[in-house]
Amino acid sequence: MLPTVLITGCTQGGIGYSLAHEFANRNYHVFACARRIEAMGDLESLPNVTLLKLDLADRTSILDLHTTVHTTTNGKLDILYHNAGYRVMAMALDTTEEECFQTFRTNLFSIIEMNGIFADMLIASKGKIVFTGSISYCMPQPSQMIYNASKAALDMYSQILRFEMKPLGVSIVHVITAGVKTHMTVQKMPPPPSGSRYQYLEKSINDAWESYESAGANSADYAKTVVSQIVRRHPPDTIWSGYGATIVRAIEFFGFRWLYSKILLPKYGLDKPAPTTIQVTQ
Repeated sequence: MLPTVLITGCTQGGIGYSLAHEFANRNYHVFACARRIEAMGDLESLPNVTLLKLDLADRTSILDLHTTVHTTTNGKLDILYHNAGYRVMAMALDTTEEECFQTFRTNLFSIIEMNGIFADMLIASKGKIVFTGSISYCMPQPSQMIYNASKAALDMYSQILRFEMKPLGVSIVHVITAGVKTHMTVQKMPPPPSGSRYQYLEKSINDAWESYESAGANSADYAKTVVSQIVRRHPPDTIWSGYGATIVRAIEFFGFRWLYSKILLPKYGLDKPAPTTIQVTQ
């Protein structure tokens, strides 16, 4: 039987799509998941790839997925790869409670729930749980506060889960991802809502994000680099990959976090006092 991997968030144009291709190239049986089957493009044409519908906000959908995979693999799963993600772009003062909940539901809560449901299959195979994390977990980038917060929470969750799963024989790998060219990297911040104190910064913020777009790594190259380490018998606990990952890793390693304010404040136009003419309406 081929080794198995289940990957969430395999929409064409994203990281999960490239991961599915790479695992398939390495003769894995890939269970590729997304909310819509048709969103996964040509993955259905690849050998040993099974496309499955998954709504991470629906526990029944996760349970149905478990039943399908359990039946197909005789109760074992070698790799559970949490790649699906949700990103809200908004200034902290403009972020709504609903946006906070939706972000954490996808980026953390569903992961916790899914691990609990699939634990039996991973323990049976002495398998691996992998997370697509982000340098945003440690990098205070303005205009995506709640996304960064969810990735910081994921980092701590992965560290504790690594300890708790060790006696059960399951490895935990956190892939800290920097710039990769996907549909998410071209996402724009919506216009600030009426009454926002940051309307004057809309252009500066979008210009800042646009500067990252052209610098991202190719998603296929990223997938090849990451998967080559994950499939090792003893994979590293943490993998840093993507454009800019080495720089952020060095900042964190040497404790040079003061550099973030030096770099990010002027980049987003936050290094100067707000205009006194701003009118705030409730």
